[in-house]
Amino acid sequence: MIVPSLPLKLLALAAVLAAAGCSHDQHHALHRDSEPVITGNPAADPALPPRFGRPGRLLLHCAAQANRGSARWDVYASAQDFDEGRQSFFLTRTDPAGSETLYPLHGHFLDGGSSGIFMVHDGRGVRQGQGQGDAFLIDQSVNMGVFFFRTTGDEVRATLEVFAEETIGETAGASGATLVEYSCRWGEDVRRLEPRAEHVRMQPNSGATPPSHWFRESDKTLLTCRGTAADGEYRFELLGSKIWPGHLGFLLVRAPGKDQPVGYNVHLLDGRGRLLVHAHSYPHRSRERMLDRMEETETVIGGLLLVKTEGGYTGWAGLASSAADPYNISFSRDATMADYASLGHAVVPPLPVVCK
Repeated sequence: MIVPSLPLKLLALAAVLAAAGCSHDQHHALHRDSEPVITGNPAADPALPPRFGRPGRLLLHCAAQANRGSARWDVYASAQDFDEGRQSFFLTRTDPAGSETLYPLHGHFLDGGSSGIFMVHDGRGVRQGQGQGDAFLIDQSVNMGVFFFRTTGDEVRATLEVFAEETIGETAGASGATLVEYSCRWGEDVRRLEPRAEHVRMQPNSGATPPSHWFRESDKTLLTCRGTAADGEYRFELLGSKIWPGHLGFLLVRAPGKDQPVGYNVHLLDGRGRLLVHAHSYPHRSRERMLDRMEETETVIGGLLLVKTEGGYTGWAGLASSAADPYNISFSRDATMADYASLGHAVVPPLPVVCK
């Protein structure tokens, strides 16, 4: 399910879910008969040394203009040069009382930095003191989320949500919640120079094409979604199976100008009236619904962040791809926005969707 190149301590299925109540096929309601909630991280190794995150240069500052008392979110580059060889961004949440939480952030700036698609699929950090400076100690919990931003004229807007492990499933299935739209501004030291090869390190995927069983095993449609971008209409089909745990799914994407859909393994997380369809997957190529292989040539991250309505869901979608898993990409402290945006491309640009 998860891309095999992830470090051992990250290889844990996230939790879910209570029933969400609306599906394409009412006979197979979304998440019905799912397995019990999974808590903790079965891959955690207490013998591993402490892991610290050290945010450096501020890249984006995001706040909800409609609710100035809500938390604010900031995206930072790592202060470490080629930090651990596997990620170079952090997302921090600061609540109204000033308490900070840090999440390692994996993904891609796109189109020179005019948009971006990122995921959270990692532990959570709390700030340390006593000689550790600005370091955050990152635990081995499993937190999942997405961060999408786009530029319209002079405005940068973002949609995001992080499902913390211990709060997954809270108030699940409630309708009427809304996604917060954040207004963002760039940090003062965000440089947009030409990319330089020495600023980027990556370990490309293998290129193997092993067999796949996900498409053949899927036997029910949970949701269908549509969204329109400048290049045309994108269609999504979220599939499930009676033999899979309820928090696993398969997302088929039909992009404009493409003859065949492409599928991705996804996790489903439901809470606070929201549904997160979380993708971190190799692409699975299909031929007239007879998928028989996946291609370890690129890694796709992102997904759909949806809010429940009386008739289905609405929200945002975004998927980004690169020739290396984001966990195997790192940047120099001297990297610029051109370096950050040099590796990924949009499979689905950030766009609003409606689902039934």
